[in-house]
Amino acid sequence: IYPKSFKDTNHDGIGDLKGITQSLDYLNDLGVDYLWLTPFVVSPQRDNGYDIADYYHINPMYGTDEDLDELINQANKRDIGLMMDMVFNHTSTDHEWFQKALQGDPYYQDFYIFKDSKDIPNNWVSKFGGPAWNYAPELKKWYLCLFDKTQADLNWDNPHVREELKNVIRFWKERGIKGFRFDVINLISKGSYDNDYEGDGRRYY
Repeated sequence: IYPKSFKDTNHDGIGDLKGITQSLDYLNDLGVDYLWLTPFVVSPQRDNGYDIADYYHINPMYGTDEDLDELINQANKRDIGLMMDMVFNHTSTDHEWFQKALQGDPYYQDFYIFKDSKDIPNNWVSKFGGPAWNYAPELKKWYLCLFDKTQADLNWDNPHVREELKNVIRFWKERGIKGFRFDVINLISKGSYDNDYEGDGRRYY
């Protein structure tokens, strides 16, 4: 389910969590036993919610914590599990971690893939077109963004990043989420940053 377009209960033109809850009997009649929900946490929506600015809080456009609790509770009563779409290759540049990195915090700069370079670090191509790097004038560094320039790739070589993301999973499991689908998880490991003269760079990650 893409919540934004599924069912709008408050007539603001945007689907919401209550709309999913109201549809559970219908979904149950179809034989659904798991619902995969695309991201519904805080996001500036540059990439339909896959640019996450806060892994822990629900985007107000979709409802409240209470709305999610009710959805989980009602789904459980019908033996329907909820599966969240988790985006762990990158965060939105609006995320607190990236904003702290831009402010010069070295701890959070190591959460991302920044490069000191006079010119663009390599010739990799973004999935959205154009270079896979964006310049941060605040730091005079380039950061890797395999998707939109507002989606900065996380540095999975950093154990602190891995632990933070484990904490996200633990949090949602405790809330009652039963499963997770990991978006573009095949891109998280970057082997080298060589120029790619045969493709768009993907053979290096």
